Amino acid sequence: MENRQSIEKYSYFVENNFSEDHFLKDVLVACYEKKFLDEGILKRISYERLDILKTQLKYYTKDESSSVMVEVAENLMEGIDYTLGFYLKTFNTLELIIEKLKNESLSQMLETGRDLIKVTVEESKNLLEDIMENKLKINNYSYDDTIDHGISLFFEEYEYFFAPHEGEGSIDYQLYMDNMNYKGIEYIRNYLKILSLENEFCSNFNISEINELLKGYDKRSEELLINVFELVLINSLGLIICGKSLSSLDINSADRELIKNKLENLSVEKLQEEVLKYADKCCSILSIKNNELIDYVRKSAIKLKDWLYESIKVNRLETVFISLNKNEDDEFIEYIDGKKLSNAAFKHLSEEIRECSLIQDKIKLIKNNIKSLEDMIDILNAECLFEGEHIALFKSLSKIELILLTKHISDSNFDREYIEEWYYEFKNYILSLDEKDQESIGEYKERIRVI
Repeated sequence: MENRQSIEKYSYFVENNFSEDHFLKDVLVACYEKKFLDEGILKRISYERLDILKTQLKYYTKDESSSVMVEVAENLMEGIDYTLGFYLKTFNTLELIIEKLKNESLSQMLETGRDLIKVTVEESKNLLEDIMENKLKINNYSYDDTIDHGISLFFEEYEYFFAPHEGEGSIDYQLYMDNMNYKGIEYIRNYLKILSLENEFCSNFNISEINELLKGYDKRSEELLINVFELVLINSLGLIICGKSLSSLDINSADRELIKNKLENLSVEKLQEEVLKYADKCCSILSIKNNELIDYVRKSAIKLKDWLYESIKVNRLETVFISLNKNEDDEFIEYIDGKKLSNAAFKHLSEEIRECSLIQDKIKLIKNNIKSLEDMIDILNAECLFEGEHIALFKSLSKIELILLTKHISDSNFDREYIEEWYYEFKNYILSLDEKDQESIGEYKERIRVI
């Protein structure tokens, strides 16, 4: 009887009740509300958190200052809580977590948490290397740029000791099922795991078929923020519904009519059952043995269900199941430029950038506010960046941004006396890239039209 009461007392499923980004605080609140920890232990934990913060402040200021801004102290405390939570998440029941809080000091947990974070960083770097070696040979800027450059920026900037909860990199490529509740290295680890699963699934198909599928989705697919796995999975499920082979990803109008006839009278619940059945069959046909990938395919199929249901009702299955765009290679790519800032907003932004002492802060302001090619060129001409800072900005730019700047420079007519300094730095940066990237930028520079 006592054992049953104990099980009921701690009948918390950690993953369902505690948030990813405030795990420690959620645990402590639950323990306080349910009286799982007595007042003495909770007070001891509170004092230990403050003692750790004092120590962290000494490290942060190098023991040269007794005061820091409130925001800095709050951020350091958030990093401490993140590291403690990182450690506690390794225990899958609240009962085990409570035992650790009762019997282990927070300083011990912090050291273990830091060690775990360092291990996770190295594991994630190795996973990124694997992804880079086995990435899909598709024509999409956000996919290539995120894998080749964007994620590496996270590791270059990541500070596990003071700010383990921070770090962004430059990630434009969208996963089909991302979890934005993670922070810091947890987010990167989760992102890389899912990206690896999506790549593994897509690698079962002919790459030329995938590229034709992307073109069938949109002629400007190179520059769109689209998820390749989503398109491949949906069409593969459509082919299985039609009883067709997966050797080609093409779905024609007759196939869509067949899909509609098979599914249109199903309820949402029954449709989900059918979609899951087709997802399992897809994994079987492709001989997928990875249980994590099978689980991801099933969850993705469930996510697809509502969109599929509504599309059937309004007879718009052509937006779900895509026909390939074979033997079409448009001579030009149209790029629709973003909205230009007003003169007042641009002036305020340029002044704010000049006042920044750190290049990382300047880059963040530029990336968050500049949405048009014209504004990017103006900001480069506005003397907001100084010696060495241009290269750091160029490294943070996506491939499409590099192509647009290359095109601007090659198309410009100017007197050599008035060539901006950043032109030379940009040219040198492009020349520092590997030959494949230089060729790709040169090729698309000739094809792209800014409208």
